Amino acid sequence: MPNEDKIDLATENARKPAEGALNSNGNALEQHASNAVSEAKTALNQAISSISEYSAAPNSQTLETARQQLTQAEEFLDQAQTSANALSLPDQQ
Repeated sequence: MPNEDKIDLATENARKPAEGALNSNGNALEQHASNAVSEAKTALNQAISSISEYSAAPNSQTLETARQQLTQAEEFLDQAQTSANALSLPDQQ
């Protein structure tokens, strides 16, 4: 087997695991983005619930809880956006 064929075969053998790792990484990013969106939805629903409680019985603690939940939702949305941005990056070849 000529050296050129050996190099091509070695390159091909190295490429397959690398592609698998990239695909796996993309799946992880998709899962991370999905989880972050789900967490954001939960935090927003909790904030809405806290605001409803405040409407029924106004107090500063309920408003502070709602504020914290909205801040948490914002953080989860930022994480989801970061993952989405990473997923949309062009292939580095």
